[in-house]
Amino acid sequence: MLLPLPLVPFESLMLVDDRPAYPMNCFARIRFQGRLDRAALESAMAVAVSRHPLLAAVVRRSGTQEFWVAADQPPALQWRDTPLVESFPPLAPLDVRVEPGLRVVSCEDGENTDLIIQAHHACCDGLGVLRFTEDLLVSCALAGEGASKSVLRTLCPERLLDRGKFDEAAGKLLQTMSREAVRLLGVSQFRRRAPEPLVPHEARPDDSSPPADYPASLTRRLDRAESTGLVMTARRLGVTVNDLLVRDCFLTLKRWRMRTGDQSGWIRVAVPVNLRTRADRRLPAANKASLVFLDRLARHMADPQRLLHSVHEEMAMIKQMQLGATLILTLENSLSMPGGLEEFARPDHCTATAFLTNLGAILDRYPVPLKEGRFVVGDAVLRSMEALAPLRPLTCAAIAVLVYAGQFHITLHYDSRVLTVTDARELIDDFTGRVRRSADVPATSDAMIC
Repeated sequence: MLLPLPLVPFESLMLVDDRPAYPMNCFARIRFQGRLDRAALESAMAVAVSRHPLLAAVVRRSGTQEFWVAADQPPALQWRDTPLVESFPPLAPLDVRVEPGLRVVSCEDGENTDLIIQAHHACCDGLGVLRFTEDLLVSCALAGEGASKSVLRTLCPERLLDRGKFDEAAGKLLQTMSREAVRLLGVSQFRRRAPEPLVPHEARPDDSSPPADYPASLTRRLDRAESTGLVMTARRLGVTVNDLLVRDCFLTLKRWRMRTGDQSGWIRVAVPVNLRTRADRRLPAANKASLVFLDRLARHMADPQRLLHSVHEEMAMIKQMQLGATLILTLENSLSMPGGLEEFARPDHCTATAFLTNLGAILDRYPVPLKEGRFVVGDAVLRSMEALAPLRPLTCAAIAVLVYAGQFHITLHYDSRVLTVTDARELIDDFTGRVRRSADVPATSDAMIC
């Protein structure tokens, strides 16, 4: 029997950093034209949950160690008849010490359905949420055909035993010393620099609650031509789509910081790094990711082309030197010090101005029914998909990007206690506008990367 499993350092951090006012919850919303068959969805839920043990587990303490153990009740599948609007419906945070870290909510309004997947970040990262979502949708789409289990990718639950281990390929001594030196420099810079919040404000006390409209969100989409143009621009310039997104995020944050009249402080973007290897292709939903932190001053962003060049070089170095594991190693070291994780997750200082995650493509490799390139589940057509990353104290904006049916979907999760809906619309429209302009960069800009 796989469970119980001791928590790994990143999971422990997600629990320590989970506060009533700032829940460590991730979300995905799948928007359908049409209604889902309830019996098919309930059956698909059982299939998908059975494949991802941590999503059906709770945290229990034994002595000084915390463990994942099987929950007494399966994750909740809820049904709501409610108007479907631009933002997510209000949702209560998950508490993995008393309930499984997964909740699925089906919201129906006339002939449209929103399916919301909510997961605690201690259970899995954003990619884990999407892998569960794929299993749920594919199983539902193929219900009654007896093919869903054969179509789903093969998973190996025993891979969860190694979810806290990361590939540190042994290199030459000089390379190792160089990598460690860069890591130590990065840790020093992280601690020494004090990034500015997007909007000056005070963090909410730990005993307060999330906003009444939690999770507040807005979504924008690129059309297929714009989405293709963004990919082609990245190829033409010799950078990644992620590099372009990070550059445009920095420029958006700079503009917002200028509104406060303060252009002297550091702007920091927190970016997740996927640490999965080929051996993790059969890994169920779990945390196999880390964070890197990119810092810039306003003067570093005067020239957008130079900014893109610097982002590309930094991200390439992170990948080449495996610096994504720096946070994991730091967390492991902190466990040996009293209050180490609590110190790392202090709520009274800003760790990042904003959060940006690019989750890639979803539902792009399954032999299931399609209608005009879109996923079909029974009588319902999947129109769009969105993802939300969690917020933490003094980080009041998180942007998540994913690709569905050849289109980029950009979703902003914002703290409505700090930003009004007008502020949030201006913020996401500014960022999306910059991304659209990046998709139209003329070929003469090829000389920028050399």
